[in-house]
Amino acid sequence: MNKKLIAVVFAIGLGAIAWVGWGFADSSWLALAVTGVIAAVYLLGAYELRQFRCATATLAGALNAMTQPLTELGAWLALLHPSLQNPVRLRIEGERVSMPGPTLTPYLVGLLVMLGMLGTFLGMVVTFKGAVFALEGSADLFAIRSALAAPIKGLGLSFGTSVAGVAASAMLGLMSALSRRERMEVLRQLDTCTATVLRPFSLKHQQQETLHETFKAMPVIVDRLQTMIEGLERRTQHLDQQLLSQQQQFHGDVRVAYTGLAQSVGQSLHESLNASARAASENIQPLVVRAMAEIADATQAQLTELSSRFETSTRTVSDTWAAALRALRDEEALRGAAAVQRLDQLQAAVAEHLTKLGASLEIPLTRLLQTAHDVPQAAAGVIAELRQEMHHLAVRNNAALEERAALLSRIGTLLETMDKAARQFTDTLGVQTHQVADVATHVASSAVELTSLGEAFGHGVQLFNASNEKLIGSLQRIEGTLGQSMARSDEQLAYYVAQAREVIDLSITSQQGIMEDWRRLHGKQTVVTDGGSR
Repeated sequence: MNKKLIAVVFAIGLGAIAWVGWGFADSSWLALAVTGVIAAVYLLGAYELRQFRCATATLAGALNAMTQPLTELGAWLALLHPSLQNPVRLRIEGERVSMPGPTLTPYLVGLLVMLGMLGTFLGMVVTFKGAVFALEGSADLFAIRSALAAPIKGLGLSFGTSVAGVAASAMLGLMSALSRRERMEVLRQLDTCTATVLRPFSLKHQQQETLHETFKAMPVIVDRLQTMIEGLERRTQHLDQQLLSQQQQFHGDVRVAYTGLAQSVGQSLHESLNASARAASENIQPLVVRAMAEIADATQAQLTELSSRFETSTRTVSDTWAAALRALRDEEALRGAAAVQRLDQLQAAVAEHLTKLGASLEIPLTRLLQTAHDVPQAAAGVIAELRQEMHHLAVRNNAALEERAALLSRIGTLLETMDKAARQFTDTLGVQTHQVADVATHVASSAVELTSLGEAFGHGVQLFNASNEKLIGSLQRIEGTLGQSMARSDEQLAYYVAQAREVIDLSITSQQGIMEDWRRLHGKQTVVTDGGSR
């Protein structure tokens, strides 16, 4: 059923393309060429789907022809299409891998639509060029209508490529969906067979079988291991006994052999040593006597020569030391006299230098002490003046605050007055409004009253404007007074801060001068002390 449906869909798509191409056979070679490209792309997609369906058919045929039970998986996989052998083997072994599908068909479905639109656009370009040529080439209305007839007909034909592209794309997409559905049905059948007939070839089943066989063989293996262990224990005990007996026998034989060897070697050594000692004593005795005599003669000669040399060296050293001591005594006497003379000169120079230094430092130290004495007094005077000015500034600030409080009270009074005037104006306006309402009914007879009402209203407005102007002037004066007082306060504060800064700078400069003079004096005293010590 699915095979027939796919054939019908393919025939419909191919027929639509052929019908559109037949319509362009005598009218437009460009549209016919685009239709031919659409047909080629459609046939390429149909060919790929046919290969896809053939692979699906091999899988379906192999599943239907499967014998139960299946003995060898490789021979059964050889019946499948080469593109399905590895994925099917992996799915049978238990891995959830995806099956290969059509690769070009999804792209070709969209390409067919694009090719149809391309043919339409090209036909429209050619049609519009013909229309422009017809409009530019003639001025007669009848001629223009007859010239535009052919391009308009060609415009209708140019949309045929879109029809062919869309129809081919729809049919190719439908065939792809049907082919995929067919593949899914076969895969469901494969999954069913994997769970039943092909289960022995799955990795999980093989692992279970291996574990089951292992569990069955475990008792036999344990019995054999137990028997082997018992045999090894018996054999080990027998070997230990044999080894112990052989070691005891070997030790006895070695003891006897070593005892005999030691006795024979000891006797041989004793005999050879006795003979060697006798021969050596006989041969060495004359040599020893002669050597001792020669050694005694040589020793006596050497002692005599050493005693004579020692006496000569003693006399030479004593003469040398006596001459050196006499020269050293003379040189030290000369050095002492020169040192006493140099010390007298140095003491005179130091005394003269200290006298000059005391005379030169007397005036700077007097001035320095006077400056150090005046600086705290000046600083105390400036600080007292600064405190007095700050007190005056605080008094003026308090007076300004009192003036501001008075001004604020006056502003409050003025505001209350304005409030009262506004209420009076509102009341007057209300009364006058009622009067106007009453007078409106008697306009003809109360013209004088209406005039007086207008004058009263104008007078009230003037009073309000005058009071408002007075209030504005008062506020401006208050603002000017506050600004002037703040400016004076800022100027005085800046002046006091500058004076305090000058006093502090003067004190710091004086202290730095004192420290520099003290350092120079200390340096000179250090130089004088070093010269005296030298």
